[in-house]
Amino acid sequence: MSGNNYTVTCNHCKTVNTVRGKAMTLAMTCSGCGYYFRLGSWNDAASVSFITKEEPAIPVGAKGRFDGVIYEVMGFVVKQETKYHYSWREYLLFNPYEGYAFLSEYNGHWNFIWPIEENPRPIGGLRDYEVDYDELQYRIFQKYNATVQYARGEFFFDVVDMTDATFNREYIAPPFLLAVEESSDSVLWCKGEYCTRKEIAAAFNIPVSKLPGKKGRGYIQPMSTSFKDESLITLSLFLLIVVALAQIILSHSLEETVVFNGDFDQKAMNDQKMLVSNSFDVNGSMGNLQFELYAPLTNDWFYADFSLISETTGVEYNFSKDIEYYSGIEDGESWSEGSTKGTALISQIPGGRYHVNIYPEFSTSYQTFSMKVTRNVSMFFNFWITILLLMIFPIYYFIRKRMVEVNRWSESDYSPYYSE
Repeated sequence: MSGNNYTVTCNHCKTVNTVRGKAMTLAMTCSGCGYYFRLGSWNDAASVSFITKEEPAIPVGAKGRFDGVIYEVMGFVVKQETKYHYSWREYLLFNPYEGYAFLSEYNGHWNFIWPIEENPRPIGGLRDYEVDYDELQYRIFQKYNATVQYARGEFFFDVVDMTDATFNREYIAPPFLLAVEESSDSVLWCKGEYCTRKEIAAAFNIPVSKLPGKKGRGYIQPMSTSFKDESLITLSLFLLIVVALAQIILSHSLEETVVFNGDFDQKAMNDQKMLVSNSFDVNGSMGNLQFELYAPLTNDWFYADFSLISETTGVEYNFSKDIEYYSGIEDGESWSEGSTKGTALISQIPGGRYHVNIYPEFSTSYQTFSMKVTRNVSMFFNFWITILLLMIFPIYYFIRKRMVEVNRWSESDYSPYYSE
């Protein structure tokens, strides 16, 4: 092999290759034959001819902007995990002032990764399971060895030899990850952050359609929300408190008043099979009326249709009620079913003078019943409905979040949701 600081000649096919990384480039692939070799004295044992070939989605030499820094794609590598044999793609990026970084892509999901100088602190002394870095706790997602299946471009290290010699661990705290590569003589920590396909396309000014399509969920892909869990919890609690206070204030502002209380006898029914209550006054402009019925039943039933009639306007408000009560002794144990009481509530009743027409149906036995009508009863039904409606989205969100996390960790040997 011959050349200078800017070009090298491939000993295999004699192609003259321009070295864009200059003195920083330690290994590269020939632009003519594709051989991978180290710069310096040619070593057949260290050169590699790849069996497989893959076109990078982002061409070697392309330039992209990340956080205001322009990086150039120096090299492209396809790696394969040695246990489960899944493959992913890595791009070596370089900026002369910021140094190098990486883009990792698996199933259409992208991570921007850069070296860090600090060594993250293990939590509880368990380095292999949880680490703390930059006020976040990261949990182990995978441990693996890998091999290089294909390479193209230039590298500032012997990527084939280094990949074969290192043991890797990856910790996640979506949308971030920490990755460490350990060999017998070096330890390299990197931090990564999830990037969308649109962000990658915009960074390199290429169409999104040129990038691999997404499959499944990326292992540090965050949920698509514009809020934090703590914000949702805080807002939900605030709304619950507001609704509770409103209910308390409303309940205290209402003055419950019994406007009618009377007894009815089956013998008093007229020829129209109807009973008519005495007239009663309902105060206020608008409010509810609660009807409480009591029938002293014993193994019997009672049913009636009710018509609340405004003597001022003639407007009718109709409802019906069925009361049943049965009891007995079976196998030496007493039992009962139903109730001797029933309740009905009519809302939005204007003030005025009213009476009630009752059309009862009795069984064969003689019966009596009583009715009490109360104005402005505190209604907790609407309160609980409002609480339920307020809780639907937070409940849905956290159930969905758990499902997302279970799915995310399903590809890990260290899932907190599964155990052998």
